[in-house]
Amino acid sequence: MVPTAFWAQLAPIALLPSVISAACTLPKTSISATSTTPPGPSGTSFPTQAPQSWVHPGVFVSGPQLDFVASQVRASGEPYTEAFNAMLADPLASPCRTAKPFATVECGPTSTPNIGCYDEREDSMAAYMNAIAWWVTKSKHYADKAISYMDAWSSTIKAHTNSNAPLQAAWSAANWVRVAEIIKSADVGWSTKGIQDFETMLRDVYLPLMIGGNAKENGNWELVMMEASLGAAVFLEDRALYERALSTFAARVPAYIYLTSDGPLPVPGRDIENTRDAIVKYWNNQTTFPVDGITQETCRDFAHTSYGISSISHVAETVRIQGTDLWASTSLGMRIHAALELHSPFQTGSKIPDWLCNGNITRSFDPVVEPPFNALSFRLGMSLPNTEKLVLQQRPAPIGEAEPLFIGWETVTNAQNPY
Repeated sequence: MVPTAFWAQLAPIALLPSVISAACTLPKTSISATSTTPPGPSGTSFPTQAPQSWVHPGVFVSGPQLDFVASQVRASGEPYTEAFNAMLADPLASPCRTAKPFATVECGPTSTPNIGCYDEREDSMAAYMNAIAWWVTKSKHYADKAISYMDAWSSTIKAHTNSNAPLQAAWSAANWVRVAEIIKSADVGWSTKGIQDFETMLRDVYLPLMIGGNAKENGNWELVMMEASLGAAVFLEDRALYERALSTFAARVPAYIYLTSDGPLPVPGRDIENTRDAIVKYWNNQTTFPVDGITQETCRDFAHTSYGISSISHVAETVRIQGTDLWASTSLGMRIHAALELHSPFQTGSKIPDWLCNGNITRSFDPVVEPPFNALSFRLGMSLPNTEKLVLQQRPAPIGEAEPLFIGWETVTNAQNPY
């Protein structure tokens, strides 16, 4: 349990507990309608100011963070080495792959039609994997490969169309901006023209679809749209864009993960009518809210729930790198803690209670729990026994979907990482 006084400390705290044993076994957990969330700030306000000075690379991963990974891999440390080798063995990391850019990417519901949808996401994820591989190994062919993907798309793509266009743009851009941050900051041969074309692509092709958010769709849409927009703001060093994206994100988080301190019903969220019927409908017909950690998409399915949790965690990491620790200074840490501890047991053997989603869940969590577990447990010293069991089960946290979205290989970047 974390004492209440802890949450008043705004500076990042680096706690270095013992390395988790891969042989760790935890007791089977049953879930009752009793909150176990640690005390902390329970309001809905978040700081939204842009940093006074920018940190690069500074989107989801930082230079010291990646240096730590590199040192662990050089020393054959675990779980880093196994996860890194698994990433390199993935077909997306193959040096034989080539980019397949489209001028217009058309994606309908569930990527149907699929005109460039999978190609764009695969190429952006492949570029990210190569960028990480460069930082860890310093083998220039990885950097060259990452640059080739970025240049191919930034010189080609003009538009995203159809109903899933904003979501497709956000999934891909979330990857692209991480790659660009790593490669540009490393100064490994990305041309001035390539950088300029990439900046133009962000401003003309991606940001117009993302920055306005989406109040009516399920919350994972707006969360990843703000994740990608915030990352673009860091790369572009655009303070107004950063603050706009973070403000929209700050309003969405309390409307996505419920705390009992919010009241008998969840925060309604932007453009959702503040009535019981409207809120219950938007929360996928969950009618009772007796515990912390229920999400707006819990009763839709656990896969989409994990997307939302992932984007919240990614944004919190980006903002922390840029100088503000949302994990400790706002209710974000409490909300993620509660959501992880509520949902994780249902992925590791516990039966879902009848009061939650009528006792029925569909699909499974993607491997998204490593970054928030690292932030809350490893850095801040909080207890998350249910989440710990799921972390160990999901390692090495690969892409987790038949076709990549914006989540992949987070054991490499975020396992027991103090930075």
